[in-house]
Amino acid sequence: MIAPGKPSRIVSLDQFRGYTVAGMILVNYIGGFHAVDAALRNHGLGAIEGVFEHHNTYFSYADTIMPAFHFAVGFSLRLTLLRRLATVGRATAYFHVIRRCLGLVLLSTVLELASGSAFHSWAALEGANWREWLADFFKCGFWETLAIIGVTSIWVLPVITERARIRVLFIVAGLAAHLVLSYLFYFDFLWAKPNWLDQWWGATSTKGLDGGPLGFLMWGVSQLIGSLAYDAVANSRAWKAVFRLFAWSVVLMVLGYAASCLTTLYNVPVLPESAKTPPVAESPVWPPRVDVAERPWTSFLTEPPFVMPPKERLLNYWMMCKRATSLSFILFSSGFSLAVFAILVALCDLGGVQIGFFRTFGSNALAAYVIHEVVGQAVGRFAPHDCPLGWALGSFAIFAGITYLFVRHLEKSGIYLRM
Repeated sequence: MIAPGKPSRIVSLDQFRGYTVAGMILVNYIGGFHAVDAALRNHGLGAIEGVFEHHNTYFSYADTIMPAFHFAVGFSLRLTLLRRLATVGRATAYFHVIRRCLGLVLLSTVLELASGSAFHSWAALEGANWREWLADFFKCGFWETLAIIGVTSIWVLPVITERARIRVLFIVAGLAAHLVLSYLFYFDFLWAKPNWLDQWWGATSTKGLDGGPLGFLMWGVSQLIGSLAYDAVANSRAWKAVFRLFAWSVVLMVLGYAASCLTTLYNVPVLPESAKTPPVAESPVWPPRVDVAERPWTSFLTEPPFVMPPKERLLNYWMMCKRATSLSFILFSSGFSLAVFAILVALCDLGGVQIGFFRTFGSNALAAYVIHEVVGQAVGRFAPHDCPLGWALGSFAIFAGITYLFVRHLEKSGIYLRM
């Protein structure tokens, strides 16, 4: 459908990025309003209550967004790097990517520090425990979306232009490494449970965010799956590419769901009354032994994605958990991204369909990300989380509308934010 050296844009990729940005705008704003969950309960949809929030115990709609960003990054990284290698040479092409990735990390850090708490006096700044502050920052605060994308892109850079077999082996190696490290210490590290790394790192009471320092092992899976999707689109006939994307999306989602079924081995009769959230299991990665003969096989099937699990379940690695970027989470979410992209290939590249605001957001995704952060903070000041449903939805419309107007103005002016 498209050759590596061809300068044309792939409409479905722009639409996919636009859909992802629109989803980000939705969940980043709507997710915190109590009235939205109440409306779902009142309409008999209590099973998907909190679907616009990150819960780290199951897969919500909000959890589809960040993997989709990585999927799109991997797709476009392979596309642009192959073009640059053919025109400017290896050293220049790779230097450009690394510079861009470091720029994303810097921008992410500035945005995070700008939204965090400040030192309100010189005495407070002088007396700060900088080792503790850095330990906390690099365990949690640093790992925002743009920084994770930048670090992960550097991680996959050595293989992103290699043959599919090499990239698949890299995916398997990343999954295996993350699983083993999580078993040894890393899952406990992310959930602030005692582990050997805490003695050196510090920040023992701080939980990790979105995979933490080793999250790139798993986010790299999404990026490399995006690069494989590029191969399908570039090297196959139109409908064959769609069918191939759909087939692999089903395989990945089935594998992710199958892995998540191990979470049923962590069900408990009752949790301690003092526990506001489920505690971390004693052996969160290696499941406890159960007597299979005493349980019907259906009891080993966990809840489907987007449905809340029972509260009587200990936190474990096999949950579709965004905080831990677990194996089940990354496989299912990558398959979900493939399925959405396949639909857009069929609609856009083959059917000629384009959605205007997806195009606007997708062609200037970085600008949309930065603008939505600023506008969201401004509008959110007038929309407390306990406001009525009408106020919540009205303020969201204002927030989304202002964000769109800014990005649309940039598009009409031919201004695109690139790093």
